[in-house]
Formats: sequence, C-alpha cells, structure tokens
Amino acid sequence: MLTYIKKNKFQNIILLLIIITNMALYVYGNYLKVNLVNALMKSNISKGLFWFLLSLIIFLIMMIIRKIEVVQTEKTTQTQLNLIRKDILKNLTSLTYQEFSKESKDQYNSWLNNDTKLLYDNGFHQIYFVYTGIVAMLFSGIAIIFFHWVLLLTTLLVGALLFYFPKMFKQSVERDTEQVSELANDALATSTDYLRGYEVLYHNKQLGLMQERTMGKFNQLATANVKLIFTRAWMQYSLLGTSMLGQFLILAVAGFLIMNGQIGIGVVMSVGNLSGTVTNYSKSVANSLILLNATGKLLEKYGKITD
Repeated sequence: MLTYIKKNKFQNIILLLIIITNMALYVYGNYLKVNLVNALMKSNISKGLFWFLLSLIIFLIMMIIRKIEVVQTEKTTQTQLNLIRKDILKNLTSLTYQEFSKESKDQYNSWLNNDTKLLYDNGFHQIYFVYTGIVAMLFSGIAIIFFHWVLLLTTLLVGALLFYFPKMFKQSVERDTEQVSELANDALATSTDYLRGYEVLYHNKQLGLMQERTMGKFNQLATANVKLIFTRAWMQYSLLGTSMLGQFLILAVAGFLIMNGQIGIGVVMSVGNLSGTVTNYSKSVANSLILLNATGKLLEKYGKITD
C-alpha cells in the first residue's frame, strides 16, 4: 500500500500537514488547561476567563480542521484505490488468453470490488490513523516532559506495553482476514453463476437450488465476518483493560509527585488527558498495524496473475 501512497505523494503530504496541525492544536489545548485550573484555584477570574476563551477558540478551529481532514482523507484514499484498480486492469489486459483463463472472471471482479472494500476499511484508513497516532503521541510526550520527566517515563512504559500486547493476535487476524476475502470471492462467483443460469434452472424447476447454494455461500461469508469481528473485539477489549490499568498507574504517579510538591494540582487534568492520548493511541496504533499487515497481503495475489 505504501507504493500507492508514494504515487499519490502530493495529496498525502497535504493530509499529513492537516493531521499535524490538528494534533498540535489538540495537545496545546490540553496544555492550556493547567493555566485555567491554576487561575481558578487562585480565584483569578479574569485570567481564568482568558484561558477559557482561548481554549474555546482552539476547539472551534480544531472542529473546522477536522472536517477538512475527513474530506482530504476520503479524497486521498479513493485516488489510491483507483490506482490499485488501474494496476489490476493493466496486468489483466497484458495477459494471454491462456493466462487470463487461470482465474475466473468473477475472481477478477471480486478483486476490483470486494478486496478494495477491505483495503478501504482495514488498509488506507488504518494507515492514516497510524499517522495521526504517531503525531499525537509525539506532541503529547513533548508536553508531558515539561511537567515532569517521571510522568513521561511512566507514560512511555505503559505505552510500550500496550504497543506490543496486540502482537499475540497477529496470526489470528491475518488468517481471518484472508478467509473473509476468499469467501467473499467464492460467494460472488456462486451468485453470478446461478443468476446467469436462471433460465435453465427455471425450466427445470430447480430455482430452490439457486437459493440453497447461494445462501449457503453467503452464510459462510457471514460466519467468517463475525469471526473476524470477534477476534478484533477480543484484541481491542483486552487492550482496553490493560490501558485502564496503565492510566491508574500514571495518575498514581502524578498523585505521588503532587504530595511531594514536585508538580501542581492543576497538572493532573492535563496529564490525565495527554497520557491518555499516548496510551490510547499506543494500543490503537498497534491494533491498526496488525490489520494493515493482514490486509496488505491481499495485494500480493494481484502480482501473481501470471504465475
């Protein structure tokens, strides 16, 4: 997939700059909460109002940038999906008749439709989520170190644990993703064959066979999809539980530093949000990388058309 991102370099650079701007504003907005809380604790209403209004302005700007980001992500993704379709068609049109006949027409059609749907959901969108996560963690880490280096060290340790935890699910996700792709191809081929033979089935009073065989394939596909979602859900909720324990540890460290007078109490809110950003994106980025690796394998078969 990175090959197609490189081919579409300009749109991706624009998207990356939008993501960086949005995440920088998000982290800065959270950093300002320290000033807001400290001003309120000192009963300084004018300063408290100033920091509140500044935070509100940043939030409104973020909303606008977020809308631009969503549109640019979709535009960039669709461009890359069409580049993949173009390469598939280019390979197909360069085959001899014998080479073309090695796979069914329905198989080729499924590559252009079913597989690109998987590449859309579990491929390019996951790549841009990883971009966002890396930028968010980087900026959040820089902000946290200004509060106290122990807080950053604790956050990084929790983040590292959450990042490597999903690797135990890697093979299961890859296997289930490949199975969904294969069964989707099979279901499309079966339904197409029976619809093409409708007249023959009708005259021989065998329409029930069309329903039985076609629904059998779609039921298998539905079961495979449920299995993939179950595997992903098990991975995500296991990560969620670990993430919550990590958050408790970070807040406990922050509480210890407050009791020892090394940080102010106003830091707690910002540290909670920023460390949460690091830990949440750590597990989510790891999850996305697993999906990316599994989905990226779909591209391998397009290059094997002539094998």
